[in-house]
Amino acid sequence: MCETLAASAVRGTVAACCACTIVVGVGCSSPERLTSRATNCTIGEVQIVNSDFSRRGVTTAWCAECKGKLYLCATDVERNKAQCRLSTPEDACH
Repeated sequence: MCETLAASAVRGTVAACCACTIVVGVGCSSPERLTSRATNCTIGEVQIVNSDFSRRGVTTAWCAECKGKLYLCATDVERNKAQCRLSTPEDACH
């Protein structure tokens, strides 16, 4: 019985995660797309960089590289629009 309950819980968790991923994916843009809109870069030129944000699981701020420049970017929870600025040695991108 415990195995049946555990299997049922796992299936429910997986289904919930999939549903959330689908909903979130439809309503928001990728960091690459948001960065390209906020900078003079195309989506193909943007590379998201491992940073303190990504290591902590933050999804509303990230670091991106484009055309040899490092940017610090942030967005709202809905991920509708981002703002990016050139990174400085003091911020989370370094």
